Amino acid sequence: MSEPAVSRTVIVANRAGLHARTAVILAKAAKRFDARVLVAKGPHQVDAKDVLQLMQLVAEQGDALQLEASGPEARQALDVLEDLFLKKFDED
Repeated sequence: MSEPAVSRTVIVANRAGLHARTAVILAKAAKRFDARVLVAKGPHQVDAKDVLQLMQLVAEQGDALQLEASGPEARQALDVLEDLFLKKFDED
């Protein structure tokens, strides 16, 4: 039986938004887990493990993003990714 998808909403709080460095950090974190992880801004949804796709979201400070994960480690993945947003990727 497959694990159900889980989702969370996060806010981009760091001043520079989801730029190259933060996209790399997010993708590396997502790749650590046995889970399919997606990030959505409005109707545009991308693979959280792909830096270029993340940057195409053009997520700026204050934007709400929807994180969705499925697979054996979905909840753990979202815990880690949500924490990155809460800590502002250690930028501010």
